Amino acid sequence: MRYLLPGKFLTALFLFGLCCSVSQARGQEANPESASDVKPENIKVNGVVEAIVAVEVSADTEQIESLEIKKIVPHGTKVNKGQNIVWFETEDIDKKVKDAETELRLAQLTLDDDEFNYEQFIEKQKLDRAAAQRARKQAQQSYDNFVQVDRERQGATAEYNLKSSKASLENAMEELEQLEQMYKEDDLTEESEEIVLKRARQSVEFAQYRLEGTEITSARAVKQDIPRAQAQQEDSLARAEMAHQKSIRELNSARQRQDIEMGQKRDKFKEQKEKFAELKEERKRVVLTSPIDGILIHGKLTRGKLSDKPSTLEEGSKVTPSQIVATVVDPGKLQIRVDLEEKNLPVVTRGTKCTIRFNAHTDFETKGTVKSVSDVPYAGTKYDCVVAIGGSKKQPKLMPTMTCELEFEAPKSDKSEVTKKETKQNDASQNENEKSETPKQDQEDADKQRKKNDNAKDKK
Repeated sequence: MRYLLPGKFLTALFLFGLCCSVSQARGQEANPESASDVKPENIKVNGVVEAIVAVEVSADTEQIESLEIKKIVPHGTKVNKGQNIVWFETEDIDKKVKDAETELRLAQLTLDDDEFNYEQFIEKQKLDRAAAQRARKQAQQSYDNFVQVDRERQGATAEYNLKSSKASLENAMEELEQLEQMYKEDDLTEESEEIVLKRARQSVEFAQYRLEGTEITSARAVKQDIPRAQAQQEDSLARAEMAHQKSIRELNSARQRQDIEMGQKRDKFKEQKEKFAELKEERKRVVLTSPIDGILIHGKLTRGKLSDKPSTLEEGSKVTPSQIVATVVDPGKLQIRVDLEEKNLPVVTRGTKCTIRFNAHTDFETKGTVKSVSDVPYAGTKYDCVVAIGGSKKQPKLMPTMTCELEFEAPKSDKSEVTKKETKQNDASQNENEKSETPKQDQEDADKQRKKNDNAKDKK
C-alpha cells in the first residue's frame, strides 16, 4: 500500500497535464493568433457584356415633331447594314409638307411685293435727296447773291435815289429862277406869269419833298434794311443747312431701316425655304435602316444594359424625333462594362487581371484585363471601368447585355506578414512561460497530496 499511492498520484498528474495541453491547443485552433492572420477576401464585382460597336438609331428630325410607328423589326433580330428596321406612318407628314409648300408660295408673293416697294422707296429717296440738295443750293445762292451783289447794289441804289432827288430839286429851283428872271424882262401878262411861276414853285416844292423822303429812305436802307436783309439771308442759309442735314439724316435713317427690314424679310423667307427643304428631306426618313451588321435591340442601352422594363415599341406607338428607337450592336467585338465602387479603386487599375464568370454559362470562366478606369465618377461614387475579355478556344457564345461576375485577387501586404511573425513569436514566448509555471504548480500540489496520504497512513 505504501508503494501504490505514489503510482496513482503520478497517473492522475499525467492525465491532468494532458487535459490542460489539449484545452490550450483547442483554444489556439479556435482563435487566430492575431487580426493580421485573417486572410483577405478577393474582390467580386458585377459586370455586363457590352458590344464595342453599338449604333443608336433615331428619326432625328426637327420639322417633324411626332412620329407613329407603322412597322418595326422584332427585338433581337439579326440585321444587315442598310436593311429597313423601322417604318413610320406618312399621312400626317405628307399633309405637313403640302401645307408648308403653300405657305412658302404665299411668302414668295409677299416678298416680291416687298421687293417692289423697296425699289420704289430707293427711287423716291433719290428724288428727295436731290430736292434737299436743291433747296440747300438755292439758299446758298441767295446768300451769295446778296453778299456779293445785292447788298452793295441796295446801298448804291439808296445813294443814287438821293442823288437823283437832289438833282431834281436843283433843276426845279434853276428853272424857277430862270422863269422869274425871264418874266421880269418879257411883256407877258401878269395872269400868264402867275400860272407859270405857280407851276414852277410847285415843282420845286415837290422836288424838295421828294428829296426829304429819299434822304430818309436812303438812310434807313443803309442803316436798317441792308443789315436786316443780310441777317435774314444768313438765317435763311442756316435754316436751309439745318433742313438739308435733317432731310439727309431722315433719308439715311429711313434707308437703313428699310434695308434692315428688307434684310429680315429676306432672311425669314430664306429660313422658311430652308425649313421646307429640310422637311422634304426629313420626309425621306419615314423608313430607318440599320447602320451596321448586327443584332437589333429595341430602345436604348444604358452602359450596355437593357432597361428593367420590357420595350413597348410596337405598331401604333408614338415616338419623338430624338427618341432612341433601336440600337444595333455588333456581337463580334465584346468587352465588359463595370460599375466600380470607389473603395475598389486601389485594387482595380489599368492592366489588373481578373477572372470572369458568366451567369449564362456557369461551367465556363475566362481571364480578363482592365482596359480603363475613369478618373472621376460618372454618378455618385461609381466609376466607369472597361475590361477586355481574354480569348479562349472553348469560349461559348457570348451576347451583348449578358451579365457576369468579375473576381480580382486581394492585394498581399508585406506589413501583415511581419506582424504575423511577431505575433507568433510573442505567442511562443507566452506558451513557454506558461509551461514553466505549470510543473512548479503541479509539484506543490503533489507534495500536498503526499503529506495528506502519509497522515492517513499514520492514522491507520
